[in-house]
Amino acid sequence: MQLIGGSAKRKWQLIKEHCGLSQTVEELIQYQYESFQGKECCFKDIQFPAVRPLIESLKSNGVRIALASSSDRERINRVITDCGLVHRFDVVVSGEEFADSKPDPEIFLQTAKRLGHAPAQCIVIEDSTNGLLAATRAGMKKVGVKHPSIAMDLSLADVTIDSLEQLSPIVLGEMV
Repeated sequence: MQLIGGSAKRKWQLIKEHCGLSQTVEELIQYQYESFQGKECCFKDIQFPAVRPLIESLKSNGVRIALASSSDRERINRVITDCGLVHRFDVVVSGEEFADSKPDPEIFLQTAKRLGHAPAQCIVIEDSTNGLLAATRAGMKKVGVKHPSIAMDLSLADVTIDSLEQLSPIVLGEMV
């Protein structure tokens, strides 16, 4: 559970320390990359069904939207391209831009700055404990989305939902 929502660097640093691995973190990341090369899934097939309607609804109501992912830029680009969301975000931020990953708040603080909003004006929609902790540390409002197959601790969320279908510009507007 400590690994979900964090960067590959953070994941492999924790695994390296826990298992006493001799390889460098960079070597472990490269091994992971090589092992999964050519085995990528179709992200469109696994995206939450309500993602596109929610984004479209928010955009039509003038809400600026950002994607702040712990993933590297290459993976982010593959996901948003595969899901047909390339031009739907006003700001896209990768965790590889920062020294530390979620639960460190820097990714969310920089994303708010790039959006031109104070952190307290932002709402983070997260499905991981690390993401909610980062958003809490950044001073942002939080929506915790239950994952269909992983029981994450979402207790830091201001609002917890079972599905993105439960969100709307009105519900989110009531949070700020």
